[in-house]
Amino acid sequence: MSRHTDPYAAAGPEADGPFLRVTLASGVTVRVECTVPLDGVLRLRLADRPDAVHHHDSPVLLDAPRRPARLHATPEGVEITGPGVRALWERGPGQGFHFGTYHRFSEPEAGIAPFRSGYRPATRHHRTASWVETIHLNPGHCVYGGGESYQGIDLRGRRRTLRNTEENRAAGRDTAYLNMPLLWSDAGWGLFAHTGGPVDADIGATHAEAARIEIEGDDLDLFLISGDAPTILDRYLTLTGRPHPLPDWAFGVWMSRSSYFTADEMVRTVDELQAAGCPVDVMHVDEWLAGSVLEAAAWTYGPDRRRFPRDWSRQLAQRGVRTSLWINPYVKRGTPLGDELTRRGYLIRDVYGAPAPTADNPDSLVVDFTHPEAREWWCERLAAALREEHASAVLADFGEEIPADAVFADGSRGSQRRNAYGLIYQEVVREAGLRARAGDFTAIARSGTAGSQRNPAHWAGDMPSSWSGLASTVRAVESMALSGCSVVTHDAGGYYTPESFEAASVVRQRMTPDAVPTDVEPELYGRWAQWAAFSPIMRFHGMGRREPTAYPEPVRSAAIAACRLRRRLAPYIAGCAAEATTEGGLPLMRPMPLAFPEDRCARDAQLQYLLGPDVLVAPVLERGGRRDLYVPPGEWRQLLGGGTLVGPGWREVRCAPEEFPGYVRAGREIGL
Repeated sequence: MSRHTDPYAAAGPEADGPFLRVTLASGVTVRVECTVPLDGVLRLRLADRPDAVHHHDSPVLLDAPRRPARLHATPEGVEITGPGVRALWERGPGQGFHFGTYHRFSEPEAGIAPFRSGYRPATRHHRTASWVETIHLNPGHCVYGGGESYQGIDLRGRRRTLRNTEENRAAGRDTAYLNMPLLWSDAGWGLFAHTGGPVDADIGATHAEAARIEIEGDDLDLFLISGDAPTILDRYLTLTGRPHPLPDWAFGVWMSRSSYFTADEMVRTVDELQAAGCPVDVMHVDEWLAGSVLEAAAWTYGPDRRRFPRDWSRQLAQRGVRTSLWINPYVKRGTPLGDELTRRGYLIRDVYGAPAPTADNPDSLVVDFTHPEAREWWCERLAAALREEHASAVLADFGEEIPADAVFADGSRGSQRRNAYGLIYQEVVREAGLRARAGDFTAIARSGTAGSQRNPAHWAGDMPSSWSGLASTVRAVESMALSGCSVVTHDAGGYYTPESFEAASVVRQRMTPDAVPTDVEPELYGRWAQWAAFSPIMRFHGMGRREPTAYPEPVRSAAIAACRLRRRLAPYIAGCAAEATTEGGLPLMRPMPLAFPEDRCARDAQLQYLLGPDVLVAPVLERGGRRDLYVPPGEWRQLLGGGTLVGPGWREVRCAPEEFPGYVRAGREIGL
């Protein structure tokens, strides 16, 4: 570490009990606490923080054992050891930090000079301080993690700004709703920065052999993790939490559009689907409130009893269908509720004490979940809504755009909570679900950060109904899975087309039932519906109609067949999800670098995955039904179609509308 831009410390490291004492080029001496909370994990935490730094309780990290590492001075530097850990902090003008056998941090080679490892204080040009760490990238290896990524799972050669952002229906760009400060490589190392704020990562974009990780804030708390892909993720989940279990019904068929406008419309839709032989387990509604979600973008109003009278969901329950509701953590400025929460002090504030809106909407005010009374008020409000509406699930929308200068009740700033706010929000949602439903509850969220995987599920956000939107969504959910999210999902059919988005505001002015159009290209809809059947959660949603019965043949029958297959797959998927909650359990969706870490050919198959251990999935991503996929060793039997593939090796398949590249290992019937 060094201060400002000098990569070399003025004095070499010294062992000081469990601490490593390092003098920076600026003359400032810092002490780094070295612990081994888990076998194979080294934690480096700044012990003497700069003046006026306030460390707040973090929701990201679980309680980790504080096992001191052993520090031993050698002629080369200070050796740091512990169970499964061996590191060396070098002495001398070219000092660097080696972790494990092969992995060097703070690489001092001349060619990597632009990457200065050290501390940057706050200035008038940089509003917040930050720490900068440099990692040498091994030739021929990949880097994964970072949360959601629409550009692909291999981050090498890219620059990622890990800062939660409202995407506003964009696809393919390098920003995301859900970011995690975890990066790991198939070279055998992982780095997890314990922070709730943004992280800037240049992962070989400027220099091919170096990653530069800049962590906002004065505090420094790093976890260096060793192992292969499954081991790194397992150790990371031990630190930040494994997913809570979900009820089995969550793995059925979710049906939605944006939106159903009356309870009667929802009942008619279920009857139409069931008459066609299409199963449906959950019906979700956006527009159940007195205010339009497009106009308010906030949960300000109560239910609209003209359209959703009391006990409206009982008719759905009688048909064996559960109900899901749209919520978010905002209230609208200038409304009676907004004024009341302002008086109570339940909203995040700006530096002048006034309510601070989200960074992208001056009318959206944010509930402060670090305020104990505000948290309890909001939690009980949601629990009461679940009880009153007889709802089993919620779509917990928004939570990304926390302004950097916001002030929370616990004294923390928006810069510290930008990413972690989504996690705190989800913790309160889960608490409300436990109160109202005794655990028989599911929430699907959009934002979050490290630790959010404890509260499944998460969806990939508002992606366009286009072939490129489909490919971007596959990349996003795979990247989330490689960042520890076990239960991921997406809007089957895509969220919108430009025409349906424009029509939505007109339709919502009257909330006219059955006025939502069919807007997705039929072939695209069919392929997206088939992929959804092989996703951790199968959920249709979008601005236009998303029910299979709304689309022409042969897509109609193909989508209904996919929903029927999903019903048969559900017990297998629920069992895999249960395994993911236990030690050593892997995410439900297992991209090839995670499923086959020793197979370099599999690593290059970035748009396919295993669902659990035994189902191979390769979504069709272009018109015509053609797909190249890598077949792992063994024989694989097609589940929507009659084909069989034998691996290992790359194969080309061509699928008719009713066929799909989803395969089960031969001999594994998984209940079908």
